[in-house]
Amino acid sequence: MTNRLTTPIKSWVNVFFIFCFWVFTHSAAQAQPQSPLQGQLQADQALEIEGTAWLLFEPTTQSIVISHRETVPLPPASITKLMTNYVLFSRLQSGDLSMGDKVPISTSAWRAEGSRMFAEVGSQLELGELLRSSIVQSGNDAAIALAEFAGGTELAFAQMMNQTARDLGLTQSNFANSSGLPAEDHLMSALDIAKLSKAIIDDFPEFYTWYAEKEYTHNNIRQFNRNRLLWQDDSVDGLKTGYTEAAGYCLVGTALRKGQRWIAVVMGSSSEKQRSKDVLSLLNFGFNNYEIANVIDTEKALANMKIYGGDVDQLELNIQGQGSVLVSKSQRDQLTTQLDYPEYVQAPIEAGQVLGTVKVLANNQVISEWPLTASQAVSQGSWWKRLSDSVKLRARTLFAD
Repeated sequence: MTNRLTTPIKSWVNVFFIFCFWVFTHSAAQAQPQSPLQGQLQADQALEIEGTAWLLFEPTTQSIVISHRETVPLPPASITKLMTNYVLFSRLQSGDLSMGDKVPISTSAWRAEGSRMFAEVGSQLELGELLRSSIVQSGNDAAIALAEFAGGTELAFAQMMNQTARDLGLTQSNFANSSGLPAEDHLMSALDIAKLSKAIIDDFPEFYTWYAEKEYTHNNIRQFNRNRLLWQDDSVDGLKTGYTEAAGYCLVGTALRKGQRWIAVVMGSSSEKQRSKDVLSLLNFGFNNYEIANVIDTEKALANMKIYGGDVDQLELNIQGQGSVLVSKSQRDQLTTQLDYPEYVQAPIEAGQVLGTVKVLANNQVISEWPLTASQAVSQGSWWKRLSDSVKLRARTLFAD
């Protein structure tokens, strides 16, 4: 009797546990949100990146495709010199400094630890020569001498770096020196590094080419760029390496292929080889799986809106921006646009006033959205125009009701 009852009970228990397991796994799968970019390719599973923090960044749309702890402030080591360079580029562009300025090499610069150009204490070198050293072979002595010359002291220059970071919207960065040597509260996030890299590329194309130079010689000492990707892939044209014991091995790399650029950042890697491998893997992933789609012609009006009580009856609507989105290549043919705006508005209207939205969808998911804005200002019309339009508007409202 006992055996006859036990077998059915065990069967029902097994069925119950199988059902619970199915509900749990099905619910977990449903509960995990996926962005339109990551949903098709399952990018988080496609790559295994070593490092404390990392990301893949598309600069045209400023999209983060995949990332890990990208907003966490960490020691950036010599990647710091990107901000040192940016400040100096700005001063050169404004005319405050010139490439031929003579920069003295102080004792503090000469004593700098780590990577150096071996500038002699008490000598004077041209600013352009020191700047190239800080970029190509990451000279700490060069970075310190430049900071002292441009800021009066390295600490004062660091404050200039912090102000520039705020101006650029780098919210997770703080600088204590110009070289990246270890210092308390000297930090950058991977996302800030990517944004700063984009700013250098966009704002200073005349200087950016230096980041692709493979070697630098001073005092008959030939030194090589530590960015090994410059030798591994012809499309790579920057940007900067860094290493300290606290920071680990760091690298921000960027490449341009067929007019498309990607930026990848890896912080806290275990070796030079690993950081190069991971950055190149990230860059290749971007090029292989994503593309820019120009979905909106920004030179044409997207819609015409009825105006009541104005000095004109119609107003063109357009968007501010490039009208481009980043999509996975599998979604390229599935893009649609959707315009949302009221049937009419009443004057006055300011130029650039937001009057609606335009959405880009892939598989019925919104992947990008821009405000629809007034192409021009619309003033109130004459008293007769306002009166007649108010009658028309009232009639329209009554018939609509």
